[in-house]
Amino acid sequence: MVILTVIIAFFTYLVWKVYERIAWLTGAMESHSDIMMRIEAKRGINGDPIKLVAWDPTIEPPPIKREHGEEIDVNTIYVYLPLDQRKNKPTWWGRVQALLRFP
Repeated sequence: MVILTVIIAFFTYLVWKVYERIAWLTGAMESHSDIMMRIEAKRGINGDPIKLVAWDPTIEPPPIKREHGEEIDVNTIYVYLPLDQRKNKPTWWGRVQALLRFP
């Protein structure tokens, strides 16, 4: 029984370390994407830079009109603030509900 407990503890530790690496890689990829978006926004369209606006969706939804067949304005990009910087932070139950709604 002790050997089985040690084996389970070892595999639990391995899974924990793998998830740490996955979280690091995901964060690194997100940082790279964010930096590339900022560089391309500075470069802009035909020399006109694209405006990046930090937006907190817990205060109000972004003023974007999305409809089928309608052209999207790309002169302004609304970048959502991370959860820890938002004014109205979701509770743990709200985060669980958001995860369950994710398709």
